[in-house]
Amino acid sequence: MELTALLAEIGTRGVHDPTIMPDPRGYTMFSTDTMIDGQPTQGIQRRYSPDLIHWHYQDQALSGVPADAKDWNQAQGLWAPEVVSGRNEYRLYYAASTFGSQRSAIGLATAADLDAPFIPQGLVLTTEGGQDQRNALDPNVIQDGKRQWLCYGSFFAGIYLAELDPATGMLKKPDDPGVRIAARPRALNNGSIEGPFIYHSPLNGEYYLFVSYDSLAYSYNIRVGRAKQITGPYRDFQGHNLIADDPLTADQVGTKILGSRHFAGESAQLLAPGHCSVFDVGPKQYLVYHNRAVAGGPSFGLVSQLHWTVDGWPVVSPEPVYGAACSISVAQQSVVGDWDIVSLTASTDPIESQRVTLTAADVEQVGPEQFVLVGVGHVNVWQEYDWAIDQPRVVFSGITPQGWGVLGKKAG
Repeated sequence: MELTALLAEIGTRGVHDPTIMPDPRGYTMFSTDTMIDGQPTQGIQRRYSPDLIHWHYQDQALSGVPADAKDWNQAQGLWAPEVVSGRNEYRLYYAASTFGSQRSAIGLATAADLDAPFIPQGLVLTTEGGQDQRNALDPNVIQDGKRQWLCYGSFFAGIYLAELDPATGMLKKPDDPGVRIAARPRALNNGSIEGPFIYHSPLNGEYYLFVSYDSLAYSYNIRVGRAKQITGPYRDFQGHNLIADDPLTADQVGTKILGSRHFAGESAQLLAPGHCSVFDVGPKQYLVYHNRAVAGGPSFGLVSQLHWTVDGWPVVSPEPVYGAACSISVAQQSVVGDWDIVSLTASTDPIESQRVTLTAADVEQVGPEQFVLVGVGHVNVWQEYDWAIDQPRVVFSGITPQGWGVLGKKAG
């Protein structure tokens, strides 16, 4: 199947900075103000799916830019929505700014249900740049026991975590910007880190900070660190703190689980994956994120299942959720054979797959769907429906001994 055909079928053209809220009837996706059928929108886009595969554009959950945000920075659209359940309501957090500016705002709007119009309730946080260089963008809200937190930030001074008042959804201490939990040196594209999302794993109780590095137009990539406490420190696979200050080593920091890649025989590259969020469906976790097919080209959304390595690191499927054959376990003998493998590195260039042959001596099973592959790393292997060949395929995702993500598709 061609990528253009896939996007027409699943209906996620124009999706940027997506987040998904499951509910008993299906799934609602919220995303940044972009274009629909060539026409600009102004507000937060809303789509619905009954199955995580086919998405129907509904409307704008929040139309236009609220007056207080407009007064603050003359924003022409709204970015990076986050939707959470509040007290008898849904709360939508949004970002309002202009590209490259630090005069930014995070606002709050509420609705009685996921289909209703969201009504603005005011600004939660504003920034102007200045001495501390914070930027009030990319809100993520995390419930941690009885406490609630706002994770936010984009470029410049990095990612911050501030406590919210669960009763109001506003900052608990209006003058407290919170603590810094991740950053990159300003020498690297003004400190290119953004799109934070914290996931509290029910599997091991740890906190996982997902962030996007580099330029959203062509070199985005998703990296992860984890911590025992929500306030950090967040460390990657190699133990590096995600507050990285040295420009000579900062590109090595963060466990990169997804980047620009191309598998042999596929019609298009998948470029610049980023600004992800994580959600649960029963015992499974899924990652929703945006991609591009052309550097600087229009964005589109994909949903992929997350798997967990034997030592507790999230790895993302090389496939979007598509078709019925999703996450089916395979036997060890199914791992033996020829594979097309994408091994990620610090480079933001698209990585082409390489053909690798695995023999029985190269494969050791260490747990349910978990294998050690000689010369590859610790991986999770399963069968998933492959959009490119329109049939089931054995795939894997894992982490190399050097701490980089690795993705594979078994050759036919």
